[in-house]
Amino acid sequence: MQPHQRFSLRSIGRRLTATFWLPLAVGMLLTIGLGYLPLDAQTPGIPETVSRCIPQQTRQPIVRSELIGSSRLQGKDYYLLATYTENSQAPTNLIIAVTNGRCEEVFFNPMGDRVPFASVVPQSVAQQLTLARFRREIQRLGKDRFQQQVNQGASLHPESYLVCRGSLGAAAVGRCYPC
Repeated sequence: MQPHQRFSLRSIGRRLTATFWLPLAVGMLLTIGLGYLPLDAQTPGIPETVSRCIPQQTRQPIVRSELIGSSRLQGKDYYLLATYTENSQAPTNLIIAVTNGRCEEVFFNPMGDRVPFASVVPQSVAQQLTLARFRREIQRLGKDRFQQQVNQGASLHPESYLVCRGSLGAAAVGRCYPC
């Protein structure tokens, strides 16, 4: 032990720098490395066949995807995914169909336009996927907050809402009547 060990700002700075920058550099390398993993490694719950069909070449890269729901009709499986880009908090709808292990992109709406699913998939599939989307939103927001948002939207744009019997999800299963 040295009796007159000198502590200078420079020596303290070197120790702090070594202790701070090394974990920071390792963390950044891991983050960058994980960013280049294939999408299916980043999207738990999405079948590999479906992951391969998630668009890679988009205007803004898709950084995350979530499986919302699925439906099967006549040997074809349809999957509704919520996809997220780097600069957007709002998801974009993506519908992928899989037949005999082959996938095809049925619907991708990066602009977020309101397009009814029934215009791109059979009616029964559209109902099931819409119901899955409602369930996800109710789970995410909670029943009361979701109901509040629907009521708020209906009061602002009453011409675009339907009168439904039963639950809020009645629209998804076809129990609605025009206003």
